[in-house]
Amino acid sequence: MSTPDAKSLVNRYLDASFMVNKRFDTRIREQVGQTITTDQFCALRLIEEKPSCTPSDLAELLCIGKSSITALVNKLVDRDLVHRAGDERDRRVVYLTLTETGKQVYRETEQEIQQILEPYLVHFTPEEVRIFIESFEKLAALLSHEGGREKE
Repeated sequence: MSTPDAKSLVNRYLDASFMVNKRFDTRIREQVGQTITTDQFCALRLIEEKPSCTPSDLAELLCIGKSSITALVNKLVDRDLVHRAGDERDRRVVYLTLTETGKQVYRETEQEIQQILEPYLVHFTPEEVRIFIESFEKLAALLSHEGGREKE
């Protein structure tokens, strides 16, 4: 998109994205920040959804470095939210699973975040929500590829 309007569209996206992320992050932090950080919640969600999740998987999914993921996992283990288990065949491989406490914190936090976001979604039709999410998912997929090109 190399139209004269491209700059305006990019700026509109940046402004809206910044505002939405900042406001929602603030509301989420105010509501659940005493219990868990947004990054910790995202880690718990990914561990819950991905069987045999490793710290490397988590680092890739969260787009953070291996040293940062080690610190994050250590905090989750120290709080008894995540359990590390070694692979029986390859001792270098470590799998992450949620503890019972981790599952409970994850479920409670997920409900609190849903309660924060739900009042805003009523202002959109189900079709608008579906199109928005599909478009946002497409952008996320494109961002994970070099130069914004779709996989061939």
